[in-house]
Amino acid sequence: MKKILLAVIEAAAAAAAFFLYSLATVELPELEIDSSVQAGHSGVAPLPGQPESAPSPAPADPEATEPSPDLAFLSQEQQDVFSRAQETVIYLADPSNLAFQTGNDSGGEVLLEGRSYLLITGQDENYQDFRARMRTIFTERCLEQLDFDARFRSRDGQLAALVGGVGGAIDYAECPDTYRLESADDDAVIFTLIGHYIQQQPEETDTDFLTRRAGGAFDSTMEFSIRLVNSAEGWRMDEFHSPRFPYTF
Repeated sequence: MKKILLAVIEAAAAAAAFFLYSLATVELPELEIDSSVQAGHSGVAPLPGQPESAPSPAPADPEATEPSPDLAFLSQEQQDVFSRAQETVIYLADPSNLAFQTGNDSGGEVLLEGRSYLLITGQDENYQDFRARMRTIFTERCLEQLDFDARFRSRDGQLAALVGGVGGAIDYAECPDTYRLESADDDAVIFTLIGHYIQQQPEETDTDFLTRRAGGAFDSTMEFSIRLVNSAEGWRMDEFHSPRFPYTF
């Protein structure tokens, strides 16, 4: 009986050994490894739709926004138009000043629609001619912005200039304006005019303040957008402001 039991145990052991040997020799299918896993940092694939690292933005060119002391970025024609616009400021801000321009004189006051106007005599006494001359500098849109048709009227064809105006900014500094080009193409040029302003400090004497002002000092700046457009007649001011009269136009 003991011999029979030993034979059964040996047979069972042999069968188990054969079974294990069969498992060891079976070929398992080769696993495919995603290449994105291999490329990922520390073997971890990036999340779908998210790059591993965003490119750093290019640094801004510091010279692109650096103010210029002159208008060299404008053509000669554009500079001439802007210069002529600046010359009109004294009588656009106070129209009656036109009577004191070279070649003009005063022809007395008249009342038009409840407002006092000074009749202009001399080279600018013809209203239509004067308006046509302004159109060689400004677009119609810009004249509207400057409230031209309220400041200057026609009385039987004669130019009448509104009496009264506003004074210039008393804190406008003596240092020159600076400029920053914003955009330019064949149709339009836009630039920023930077006006400089100075205030007398409480501890400053009049002499100290005037000396500091004469030396080109300033305490603050104000920016104004200027736009020229290329019309059928040539370059014209389409948006205009004066740092001398910042609250007028």
